[in-house]
Amino acid sequence: DWKATVTICARWKVDPYFIAAIGWHETHWGKLGAGVTGWILGYGYFPGSTVKEKYKGLFNQVEGACKQIVRDMQLPITLVNVVNFAVESWRSGAPRSWAQSVYSIWSNLAKDILPQPTDTEIQDLTKRVEIIEYVVNLFKELISKLAKEFGSER
Repeated sequence: DWKATVTICARWKVDPYFIAAIGWHETHWGKLGAGVTGWILGYGYFPGSTVKEKYKGLFNQVEGACKQIVRDMQLPITLVNVVNFAVESWRSGAPRSWAQSVYSIWSNLAKDILPQPTDTEIQDLTKRVEIIEYVVNLFKELISKLAKEFGSER
């Protein structure tokens, strides 16, 4: 994984430790949430929407993230630049917290301090989202059938 990541990052001139920091923050490098099914960096993965398979897998994750970083992030890597990137481009659920976490992990990696697994349990809501989507679609279908049966009188 690391050799492939470094190779892709070198081609894009992106710090591989920054990619590693994103991966650690998002999925503990594939051990949590969407990372388990191939979205290691969370790139192109939006729960509740149509997930594009083309972003799945290490190569696609790193390649896509590198393209986005080169296109949208101002260098050098500073907390301010990471916050701006998070808010304007990466668009995580909580961009300032995302930026602080990613920057902190990256800073520690730059000092040769490895990120530690946290005791915090991160809940995988994928199944719940699927159930909710199923119920919503079922409800829409029911409404549609009722409208056909009784008309759309108001």
